[in-house]
Amino acid sequence: MNDTSKKTLELLFKQVLQLDDATITEALNPIFTGEWMHNDLLSTKEKAMVGGLLKRLSTIDEASIKAALSLKNTNAPAFEYTADLSDIKPEKLDLTRALLLLSSYLFYQQFHFPQAQVGEYNIANDRFEKVKWLYRYWFNQLEVPEKDTNLVQHFREQDLDFTLEDFRVEQTVTLSSAGDLLAVDILTPDNTTHLFDNIQDFYSSADIVCANLETTVDATKPFGRTQLKGQPAKMNTSVEMFQKFHKEGGINYFSTANNHSLDWGEEGLFATLDVLENEGAYYAGTNRSLEQQEDVCIIEQNGIKIAMLSYTFDLNGNDIPDGKTYLVNEVPFNDEHCDLTMIIKHVARAKEKGADIIVACCHWGWEFEMYPHNNVMEIAKKIIASGVDVILGNHPHVSQPLERISAINDVQIPNGLIVYAYGDFVSYHPESRNSKIAYVTKFDIVKGHVVSSGMPETRITNLKLLPIYIVNEEKNDGSFDCRIVKFNEVLNNPDKYGLTHLERTQLPHLNDVVLHEILLPKQHANLLAK
Repeated sequence: MNDTSKKTLELLFKQVLQLDDATITEALNPIFTGEWMHNDLLSTKEKAMVGGLLKRLSTIDEASIKAALSLKNTNAPAFEYTADLSDIKPEKLDLTRALLLLSSYLFYQQFHFPQAQVGEYNIANDRFEKVKWLYRYWFNQLEVPEKDTNLVQHFREQDLDFTLEDFRVEQTVTLSSAGDLLAVDILTPDNTTHLFDNIQDFYSSADIVCANLETTVDATKPFGRTQLKGQPAKMNTSVEMFQKFHKEGGINYFSTANNHSLDWGEEGLFATLDVLENEGAYYAGTNRSLEQQEDVCIIEQNGIKIAMLSYTFDLNGNDIPDGKTYLVNEVPFNDEHCDLTMIIKHVARAKEKGADIIVACCHWGWEFEMYPHNNVMEIAKKIIASGVDVILGNHPHVSQPLERISAINDVQIPNGLIVYAYGDFVSYHPESRNSKIAYVTKFDIVKGHVVSSGMPETRITNLKLLPIYIVNEEKNDGSFDCRIVKFNEVLNNPDKYGLTHLERTQLPHLNDVVLHEILLPKQHANLLAK
């Protein structure tokens, strides 16, 4: 590579990654000297790929590079990347991918392994983190935990059997839950005629049916993704899609605290609450007033009171209006240090209102990573210790494992269930392989007495997990058939659901690695729904 090519490459990566000259030079120096060939982290195949990328980039003319860094491309990779790539010429897209791949080898550790959070989480204003986001969406949903941890073994050895012993059940409520409702892009009423048909028998049949409403519902705002250069996408779905969630999906509780809660400001938030209230749905996470925020949602069924709490770690850089922090229940779960005061107050309020069990929906974690970070796991234990019985987590757009907490500091925890991330649900991330598989859970909440002591207690039992596949089949006329299907049915008969050749080739990995090596514990025969 000649000096001109080296200079061009340096300027290119400086503009894409927005890192200082010294960092760029240090990263590229092993490339220029050839030392990168001796990197033991890279396989022979990866070295061949890097060599090919370098050869290609060194011969690209200046005009092509400028085009690749123009509007809607790598000059500011989108935080929520626009899935519709029809307005990007193939050669520009190819160059973008080449740059991302090479970046992932220049900064191997940062791209290929989860990084421990230092200080405050602020990806919305961090170009380097945005580039990593796009790389993980396109190429590599991380299937490894933070380095120097035993999380793989930890989750494989989980005992998720909540079978009751020495307990007399007197009342029962069933609760099912799933991931993100992000109905934008192709997810319209016309394309979702059979959206929930295949899972209604399991998911929609519970007394309380939960999901995360990760979009506003405001008829005065444009439908779908609205995206400015380099900024997080603003999400908004239609009232018709919400009604599909509520009536066809049977969802009667919506967690509304997430990073998109303030996409359309206070007006969009209030419009969404209007729809929820007009449709008669339960919700928690966003509020009209401080009084509402300080209260908690209680759902009472069959003589059992369930407190439903909801929180988000972040708001995508959207500012809460002055004096109105009550609008969204924001708890900085991803930060190095996290204040749980709001949750502690809500737990106390739930107990004041006579809650028999407390469930918290937590929007947290890092997108396209298959394992929770250590700091999130420590926060989860503190939340359980504060009096929350069950945590239902989401945000990463891929699923993460479950954990049971049986004791903290020698104090027995009778329930203690943590779902770190359900993954996508009603969503469209076509280039993320691991986003296509997710799961739904269902369990019983039972109230009764311990037989030996006569003490009244409320427990969870009969936990079941249903793996699902998110089908977005494109038809010959350009329309789509979007539906959520039991994973085993897709695995056994992919042609029935119109999977592409690429999607069919991905199924063995999703089954063998993602489902059976990452998400499920070794002992899972009684966990899987029949």
